[in-house]
Amino acid sequence: MNAKWMLAVVLFGSTARADELPVAPPPHEPTPLAVAAIKGGYTVTLNRESAEMLRDALNGTDEKEVAATLRKFAKDKKAADPDDKTAATLELVAFVVSSQLPGFKKSLTENIGPRGTVITLAGLQADKVKIPNRPKLEQALAIVRGVMPLLPEEAKDVMEALRAVGRTTPLFWKVEARE
Repeated sequence: MNAKWMLAVVLFGSTARADELPVAPPPHEPTPLAVAAIKGGYTVTLNRESAEMLRDALNGTDEKEVAATLRKFAKDKKAADPDDKTAATLELVAFVVSSQLPGFKKSLTENIGPRGTVITLAGLQADKVKIPNRPKLEQALAIVRGVMPLLPEEAKDVMEALRAVGRTTPLFWKVEARE
């Protein structure tokens, strides 16, 4: 028994010959979810399993029922405090859910590719992320802004993606298959 063959048996638990061993590791599986900043918005990339889970969850959702529940929450908020701005936000979300969810569900179902899907969201972008009435979160954001130049490139990309999500009000979406 030569040394290469013995090494193959020890490492791979088989009697494969050294020239039959793989030269490179198998391709790595994509992460279930990745968010990336783009000009005017961000993309959400889902692997196939995650895209199918989202599709199944959305297909089990009745958008009219969700919109009605959101409108009820908005009405309750408005009755409790007429100056509360979250009531208007909830009504807007209810409108978006009732008008956009059916098309989004259809597009997602049609555009799940072998490697998943990419969802592009674009819209209005604020200059910076604002979190009203949450002083601790505002403090944390200030710290993150201060350390951004010190972070490695991969971490900067992640932080920039999260920043894009936080400052974008989506007005447009597109679902594309990942081949």
